[in-house]
Amino acid sequence: MNLLLQQTNKLIIAATFTCFLLLAFIQEAIAQNWASKHAMSPAAYQNEYDEMKAKGLKLASITGYTKDGKELYAAIWNKKAGPDIATHHGMSADFYNKKVDEYRKLGYKVKSISGYAVNGTAKFAAIWEKNARAPWDEKHDMSGEEYQAAVNSFDKQGNRLNFVNGYVVNGKEMFAAVWEKTTGNDQVARHNLTAAKYQEAFDEFTGKGYDLKVISGYEKSGTDLFAAIWEKTSGPHWSARHGISRFNYQHVVDNMFYQGYEPVYIDAYAANGTDNYNAIWENTKMKASDLAKFDAAAKNYMTTQGVKGMSVAVTKDGRLVYAKGFGYADPETKEELCPTHSMRVMSISKSVTGVAIMKLLEQKKLSGLDKKVFGPGSILGDVYKTPEDQQWLNDITVRSFLHHTSGMRSGNGEPPFNDATATHDDAAKHLLGRKDLQDSIPGKKWAYSKLGYFWLMMVIEKLSGQTYETYIRNNVLNPSGIGQSMYVGLATGEIKPGEVHYTPHSNWNMDNYAGFGGWVARPMDLLKFLGRFDGQASPPDLITAATYDTMMKTTPLNGSRAMGWVVGGGNQGHRGALGACYSTFAEIGDGFSIAVIINSPYKDDSSLDKMHNGIRDAVKAVSAFPSYNLF
Repeated sequence: MNLLLQQTNKLIIAATFTCFLLLAFIQEAIAQNWASKHAMSPAAYQNEYDEMKAKGLKLASITGYTKDGKELYAAIWNKKAGPDIATHHGMSADFYNKKVDEYRKLGYKVKSISGYAVNGTAKFAAIWEKNARAPWDEKHDMSGEEYQAAVNSFDKQGNRLNFVNGYVVNGKEMFAAVWEKTTGNDQVARHNLTAAKYQEAFDEFTGKGYDLKVISGYEKSGTDLFAAIWEKTSGPHWSARHGISRFNYQHVVDNMFYQGYEPVYIDAYAANGTDNYNAIWENTKMKASDLAKFDAAAKNYMTTQGVKGMSVAVTKDGRLVYAKGFGYADPETKEELCPTHSMRVMSISKSVTGVAIMKLLEQKKLSGLDKKVFGPGSILGDVYKTPEDQQWLNDITVRSFLHHTSGMRSGNGEPPFNDATATHDDAAKHLLGRKDLQDSIPGKKWAYSKLGYFWLMMVIEKLSGQTYETYIRNNVLNPSGIGQSMYVGLATGEIKPGEVHYTPHSNWNMDNYAGFGGWVARPMDLLKFLGRFDGQASPPDLITAATYDTMMKTTPLNGSRAMGWVVGGGNQGHRGALGACYSTFAEIGDGFSIAVIINSPYKDDSSLDKMHNGIRDAVKAVSAFPSYNLF
């Protein structure tokens, strides 16, 4: 049996979360069927182990490693059926040898072993499992030559290599491995591979129908090296990533989770000043061919349009069934984009504002949609007096603002919307002082107006007695189950932790943009929001059927424009586009809804249609979506 090592698989590489670089992460699966955590201290790992055991989860994979002299662990737990196990970590070589002998007498074999150096001394973490069948053996602290010799010897004896782990102690690479005298599928193994050589081996063997079963990374003299085992099996669809820094690892975990993958193997090692991860996932929820449809659609759009990052989410009958980030959240740092990144949604903010007006109507804080916004007895008349030469403002109603029939022009970059120090009140006073607000006679023409939704924001604040964002959080987002990942952007135009970088970045006053374009959200947040205001029974709407019907009524001046929504074919949605921020969310029929956001400009005027249509077509082409709900 030949031996070699691994490189960075471009089809399968990973990512971690920017603002929590020093925090361990746990991804608990639906119904607590599995959990994954990394960057744990010995004490934190022991606490997690005890907690998972109490929940009925069994340790499936563990790796020990050191970073900056600190002993750390990463592990996976699941509820899969299998033999009883025993496990220990932080073991010296002598203690590990003692446990091997002890558990052998009790009928346990070594399932996996992880070696790592702590203060120049090898330590070990291992899992044993009950084994009443074939003879087995293990060896550790082997040099590369000793490992190769052991592989050759055991191979001649009919012993299969079940596990290999590479580690470095005092500058010398060492190996630990487990063999079992059984028959099985064809397998190949390699070690001491550079990243490039590993990639070649990965491509070669997967191309021949081999599945990656074990991968181990270690760093020697500044070079990442890999050892791996491939086996020809017909198991579940799988995916793997290697050489992933902690900076990006969480993003990869999230991307896998929201495609229906479950982790089955994890390995970690320190290199280049950080801890790096190798992992394998399996997917019994979605077919590889169906996932490939989304990958192809995203790749085609991003390549042809020059887009840096694209985030997608899909719901079926209100259930989140798929989400994935493509490309980069920050191209400069190579931070990978994932579904948990928040992104500016621009004019989709108008749908949020429209829903808030409907809530005020139901709460009887707004007496009617034909209530005047300016002038005597109006909503804002006692705060903002109508200029003598702007009396046309007194004919504007809430309804006409919602329908874009107010006669007020759209915004064109007025100073308060680009000034970090300008408040809502500053913007309102500035606008009323301008002589160029009027586009047409109120109620006589449809003309898209950002400024109309700025004034609706002011209406919401006046009638609710709360800030715009606070009212919407309390009455729309919280009841929808949407957390802090959806928010109004900062007045400075800077990004918050967990938000993508925009290429190029624009420092708009997002707080003044709020009513017409200031919201930041994940695609899955947009779909959760849509699901609570779409007139469907499940999940139940947060407004009455009568209010929903009112919201969906279009203006006679534009048959596709409802109150904060674009409608057609019995479906609703909206789009947003400005600078480097482009978004779409919509129902697409058959109970499906999609949301897509990108963080860089596209190349042609039909790009938003192409973005929407590409993902829509991918959804329609999928043979079957899972019955789970990833919300």
